[in-house]
Order: sequence, then C-alpha cells, then structure tokens
Amino acid sequence: MPFLTRRSMAWACLVFLALLFLTTVFLIDAEWKQLVPVLSSGSRLDREHCLQLSESYAVEDTHSVSSGQVLRKNVVVASFFGFHFDVYMALVWTLKRVLGQVPGAHVEVFANPFYYGFDDIVQEYGLYDAARRDPAELVSYVQMNPSVDTIILGTCEIDLNEVHSALLEEWDQRAPEQKFKLICMVHNVLDTRWQGHTDDWARREALRVVTLGEHVGKSFQKIFQSAADQLGDGGGQEYIPVDMHTPVLDVPNLPVKSANRSLSRAVIQGSFDTSRRDYYDFFNELIASLHKNPEVWGYRPLGYDISFVPSHQSVDPPFELALVGSGDLEVPPELAHVVSIHRGLDYVDFYALISGMDIVVPAFADNGYYEHQASSTVAMAVELDVPILATRRMRKAYGYIDDDRAVVTRPGAMSEVQALLALRSGSPAHFLEQEPAEAARGVPPVRSLVSDIEAMLSMGWVRDPADLRRYKERLWRDNEAVVRRLLGDM
Repeated sequence: MPFLTRRSMAWACLVFLALLFLTTVFLIDAEWKQLVPVLSSGSRLDREHCLQLSESYAVEDTHSVSSGQVLRKNVVVASFFGFHFDVYMALVWTLKRVLGQVPGAHVEVFANPFYYGFDDIVQEYGLYDAARRDPAELVSYVQMNPSVDTIILGTCEIDLNEVHSALLEEWDQRAPEQKFKLICMVHNVLDTRWQGHTDDWARREALRVVTLGEHVGKSFQKIFQSAADQLGDGGGQEYIPVDMHTPVLDVPNLPVKSANRSLSRAVIQGSFDTSRRDYYDFFNELIASLHKNPEVWGYRPLGYDISFVPSHQSVDPPFELALVGSGDLEVPPELAHVVSIHRGLDYVDFYALISGMDIVVPAFADNGYYEHQASSTVAMAVELDVPILATRRMRKAYGYIDDDRAVVTRPGAMSEVQALLALRSGSPAHFLEQEPAEAARGVPPVRSLVSDIEAMLSMGWVRDPADLRRYKERLWRDNEAVVRRLLGDM
C-alpha cells in the first residue's frame, strides 16, 4: 500500500509538470504575439510609416532597409536659397556614400556660392567632388537630361516657388519610365509659401518630404492629413511620405579634452533673436546665481565693481559663456567678464570654438523648436562631440539625441542655469535648498526629481570619444538607410 501511494504521487507530479509546461508555453506565445505584430510579406515600410519616430511602437528598423535596392541613380540636388547649404550638403555626402556603390550613378549640385568658407569644408571633408552649377541652369539641365530621376530641393520653402511650374510641365511631358521624384527638404512648418504646390505633386505620387527632426516630420504629417480631410483633395496629400535625415558631418581633428576638467565653458549658438532664444531670462538668472554663489562660479562677490571679476583663489577656471551667432545683443554689464560674443566666424573657426566647449545650452524661448522647426544647434553639438543640455521633452522631439552619449539630461523643473550650477559644483544642494515657506510646510522635494538630479550628476558631462564615434556611426548608417529608401521609391 505504501508503494502504491508513492507511485500515485509520482504520476501526479508528472501530470502537474506537464500542465505547468503547457500553460507556460501558451502564455509566452500570447505575450509574444502582442509584442510582435504580424506583418504580411506584401506590406511596405513606406508612406506614412517611413518617418523615423522615437516611440517604440513606431520605430522602423533602419538596418533592415540599409541594403535596399537603389532604383534611382541620377540625382540632382539644388537650392536657390543662400543658406542651409550645410544641411543639404550633408545629404549630398550621404548620397555620395550610397551611390558610390552603384555603377553609373551620378549626383549633380546646383547652388549659389557658399558663405563662411564652407567650400573649403566641402573639399576637405570630401562631401562632393564635382564643380557646382548655377541654380539658374537647373530647369534647362533637367529638360536636356531625361535620365534625371530624382530632384532634391534643399530649401523647398524657397526653391519650389522658383521651379514648380517648369518642373511640373517637364514631369507631365515625360514618358512613364522617365518620370522623376521630387524630394523636398523642409525646415519650418509655419512657412507655408510652398505648400500650395504640394497637391499637384502628391496627386502624381511624385513627392517626398525630408525633415531635420522627428517632431517637424510629425507636424508635416498632421498638415498633410488635415489637407486630405478637406473636400476635393483627391487623395494625394495623405500619402506623401515623410523621412528624416540628420545633418551631421564627420568633422576631423576634434580636440582631446581632459576627463577630469570642471565645467567651465558653455555655449549658446544661434541668431541673437530673443524670440527664438531666451537670452535675457538666462542672463538675469545667471546674474542672480552669481550674486548668491559667486565662489561656485569662480568669481569674486560683486562688491563695488560693476562686473563680476574672476577669483584668483578659485581652484577651477571661472565659468564662461560664449554666444556664437549673428545680430545685435546687449550683454548686461555684470556679465562683461563672463560672456563673450562671436560673430561672422568661418566654419573652420566655428568648429574649433564650439568643439572646445564643455556643454551646449539650447536656451529655447518657446515651443517653436519643439514643434515647428528643427534647431541646427542640436546637430552641431552632435557632430562636434559636445553634449547638449536637454530635457526629456527635447530628447523625445529630436529622437536622434535620445541617447545618453549625446546629451546631459536635466529635469524639466530645473532651469538651465540651475543645472549648470549643479554640474559645476557636483552637488544638488543649491537647487534643493527650500524656501522658508516651503520648509515651514514640511513638504520635501519630489523624490523622482531628486532621483533625476542625482542621475544627471552621476553621469556628468564628460563623454567617451569612442562612444561618441560609435553613436555618430549609427546616425550615418541610419542616414544611408533613408537615402536608400528615397532612391528605392519608383
């Protein structure tokens, strides 16, 4: 009888284990189906899905399309606008890398002379090898060369108005096998001067849009979808594909900086337009912080002086803020020894100055750079290996910097000046000091906020050059995948 009991128990154990195994397999299978949606073999990762979004549910695997077939190989890149050449020539560089592997491929650039010595950058960095053509020759060149299958406009807000009618007529006259794609590089959602022409090209399924940031791409998608909702749209604009190309060059000979340095050099880069960057609020907060903590910033108390003067007793170099851009800006006298202004730099000097900084400060004034246009400051910081002081909101808007190697992440509740002070001192104490009224109420700081500040200080602002190189190489591969997608669209 005891033997039968033990045998029964053994069988019961085996049955239990079998049921447990089957249940586990069923649950894993159910979870897996939720995590990995089925995609039919005929589905195309194109059209509205081609935008590189940062959310996990919308990320396209760029590596899977990096080997896509290039079907268009005679490309024209053109712009009538005097600026943005650093943006569209970064795309030309990507085109060169991709089409360099395609027999018989050709790229022709039509543009006005570049400013600030950028022609030297083009040659030294090998962005483009041939001579540039006059943009006034663009239409006649396309008319005489029916092999041209792709036309990229570097600033479509300006360029499309110049050539819309002529190019549309040329497109209509061509045989079906000679039709070209028009690719619009766009910069600002609020600049609508060109958008009246999009419907003509969308109806012909001949238009693609390329932006410089995920947030700009999303805004354009909303505009196109809204247009599709209007009566008489004809179904074109809803299907305009939107892509994103990151204008990051491979800048050589970047300086090697000590890993043990204190944070002493920050830069705000961009036009001195106070509607775009909040210069005066930044100045006022910095002055208030200098009054309260002069020694932490490396300065003497103001005393009888008009300006804060560097302290010779400070162990670390005094904090300096460089403003690099164009236009007029009045710096408060208190900051005469703190702030320096740099205007009209050529690209060689610009790269040398910025790359020597410890951190880039965006100082955005409003929502424009989070919704309507992409700031060149972000790409500039990436290509020069200088971390940018960002919030989670900024990381999400500019998805390509949603990487700890590229940014120093401050909590949104902490201002840029407060974050710089904490990073320089290595302590959150100056920020976490409670006002007497708050202390009297006995309300401690939010734990998640304290945790985020500690994480920011733990990571610091010094980044490993090898990590930064790997990060940029990933961006360049993603750019190549975008170009292959553009040239693989028939």
